[in-house]
Amino acid sequence: MNSLRRSPITGLYHPRTTIYSLSNSSLTDNQSSSSLKRKTSTVDRILYADKSGFLPSESYSCSSRSQSNVDLSKSLSSLDQSILEAQVKRALCCNETMEATIKRIRTEGLYSIKDLINQNEVLERSLQESNMKISQLEYLLNKTKQQRIISNDITTSISNYEEKIKNLENDKLQLKLQFEQCKSLHSKEVTQLEQNINDLKHQLVDTENKFKLIQIEQEKINSINQNNLNQLNEKNQLIEQLQKRITEVELNLSKIDSNNIINQTLVDDVKRINDLRYENEQLKKDIQLLKQYSFIIMDKAMNSTNIKSLLKSGKENQTNSELPEEKIKLLQQENASQATEITELRELNKKYFNTIEWMQKKMQQLEDDLNRTKAKVSELNLSNSSNDSPPLVKK
Repeated sequence: MNSLRRSPITGLYHPRTTIYSLSNSSLTDNQSSSSLKRKTSTVDRILYADKSGFLPSESYSCSSRSQSNVDLSKSLSSLDQSILEAQVKRALCCNETMEATIKRIRTEGLYSIKDLINQNEVLERSLQESNMKISQLEYLLNKTKQQRIISNDITTSISNYEEKIKNLENDKLQLKLQFEQCKSLHSKEVTQLEQNINDLKHQLVDTENKFKLIQIEQEKINSINQNNLNQLNEKNQLIEQLQKRITEVELNLSKIDSNNIINQTLVDDVKRINDLRYENEQLKKDIQLLKQYSFIIMDKAMNSTNIKSLLKSGKENQTNSELPEEKIKLLQQENASQATEITELRELNKKYFNTIEWMQKKMQQLEDDLNRTKAKVSELNLSNSSNDSPPLVKK
């Protein structure tokens, strides 16, 4: 009776007659695991770069304040283009890694399926060999039963033959038991192989679906990038058109006649003269009002001085004739209130004099400006008259 051996893949038992080495499969497993580690490390690096959002460093020169808006828009478009290129490169790297993982999974699945098929073939061979042995033993038993014992040897008894027959029957029973055990093991391993094949098929379907989704996302990204590139081209065309229009406008502005410029300056000067005249009249009115108010203040001050002289005369008369105390207190209170009013009036008078001085200075400035504008207008009128054109503004 042959001893059984446990398989390292499935964990089941089968006869040791099968000569099968798993050195190749272990080597392929080790190679696939090492390649898997390398690929997963590269994928992790790519994903880390994707999360961190680092882009290839590019030197951009700082534009000064004197540069135009067109240069700024060009720099922005170049930035957008570089960002899009980086996104495309990142998507291509992810696509390549996914393709490599799918190929690796397919190869691993094929290798595992081949190993399982080889194991199945070995088990089938062992079953066939056991069947052959059982059939041979049955044939021998039938022969021994049918044959008549015809021999000249008297020493050998029939009991020996009967013992041999019993031994052969016992061997037959043991072989049947082994055959049934092998059948059960074979059925278990077949079911496990089918389960492994189904799992590998599901994994392949999942990876293919993931690959399809990645392809769809990549197509979307490519379409978005194409749209962005089209928009950038349109923007560049618009910028070129605007530059052409700006040059045309500058040429048209340079071709405008100098007479139109002079007329515009004359109109502005006339408006300014009218504004200055209006301000001058308003300042004159304010000065007159301030003068009237200053006269009123002076009258109040004179009245306060008269009251003080009366109080002094009252004190002198008090020495000669005694007045009642109530009248003296009233006079003192009136004197104090008038003194406070006088101080307030003096402060107001100072303020108004300061404002009058400021207004006079401003009047002087306005008169100077008027004289300057009049001189300019006269010069422009003279230049227009020399060009046989009537003056726009009359003095």
